[in-house]
Amino acid sequence: MKKIFLSLLCFFSFQSNAFALVTELGVSYSYAKKAYNASNYTQSDSKGLSVSLYFLEKLALELSYTDAFYESQESDTNSTRTVQQSTTIMDSSLIFGFLDKKSFIQPYLKGGAAYIKKNQRVRYLNASVIEIPESSGWAPSYGAGLKFVLTERFSVKLSYDVWQTSLSDGSKSEDSALKAGLSWYL
Repeated sequence: MKKIFLSLLCFFSFQSNAFALVTELGVSYSYAKKAYNASNYTQSDSKGLSVSLYFLEKLALELSYTDAFYESQESDTNSTRTVQQSTTIMDSSLIFGFLDKKSFIQPYLKGGAAYIKKNQRVRYLNASVIEIPESSGWAPSYGAGLKFVLTERFSVKLSYDVWQTSLSDGSKSEDSALKAGLSWYL
């Protein structure tokens, strides 16, 4: 699934000039670490790629791929517990921009569907690793963002995205991300 999605991402980014579409490539990265001390902390990082195909002045189809990792460790005098979770998100959304392409600030809304895969493991000190069953499936996605135009070709993007993720026990959780990144118009 990952290879198919990345192949489509590359195909559309290179073929868009033949269809007279405006193409926007984007990259994003985030990292956060919070520590109480060396034995009690949480940390996460996220990397993302996207391609947006503008087929009308204010409408675009965005294909994005995000790879995220989260780790937390809790220790007391008797034990240490470490939780690690990796998440892969492949999203396809329709974007609606509110202002024209010449505006310095360009707000937008987006909505679509995402395929999400989560893996989690829990490790206790001096014990074996517990693998939680993988959660994967399709989920609705939506979000809002601001694009700050730096030049005719480069922009800084800030967005808030939400996914309604299916869990292995049949319930759902709402995952969200605040993203910052750069985009480049081809």
